[in-house]
Amino acid sequence: MKKSLSILTSIMGVVIAAAAFASEAAHGAEEYTFMADWLPRLANFAIIVGLLVYFLRKPVRDMFRNRSAEIAKAMQESREARERAVAALTDMERKMREMEAETRTLIAEAQARGEKDKQALIEEGKKIVKDIQEQIKTGADIEVQKAKAELAAEAAVLAVDLAEGKIKGSITKQDHERIVNDYIANVGGRG
Repeated sequence: MKKSLSILTSIMGVVIAAAAFASEAAHGAEEYTFMADWLPRLANFAIIVGLLVYFLRKPVRDMFRNRSAEIAKAMQESREARERAVAALTDMERKMREMEAETRTLIAEAQARGEKDKQALIEEGKKIVKDIQEQIKTGADIEVQKAKAELAAEAAVLAVDLAEGKIKGSITKQDHERIVNDYIANVGGRG
């Protein structure tokens, strides 16, 4: 701090001296010389530039460093954001591929299930048709047996009637009495 104060005091002394020389030259003779006219101006300019450099060097340097750091930080954030976006895009593309594969798998499974159900329905239909055919056959067999039994019964009745008619026509009264006596003897012998 002392060093800065001594430098500032020296600079102020030079500025005041330059101003004094400049005002003395203005009061003096009107000779035009390069040194008399431009030297104070150059000295003032050098002093002002020196002061500006001295006092603004650190803030300007810090400002540029900060700006550089901000730019670097923004670039890093931009890179990170780009990397995140690329990662998100890659993840989305992967998920879409997985979803497409899963969709294809589900469709294939549904088709297989549908085909399996179709075959099961066809088999069940065939079984039902077979059961109905068996029921029809069984019913027909029963009806045939029933019809045969009825025909046999009717044939038996007709045979009995026919035999009765023949027997009545061929049996004499003596044959009849003998049959009745034999029957009574058989029944009586049992009792």
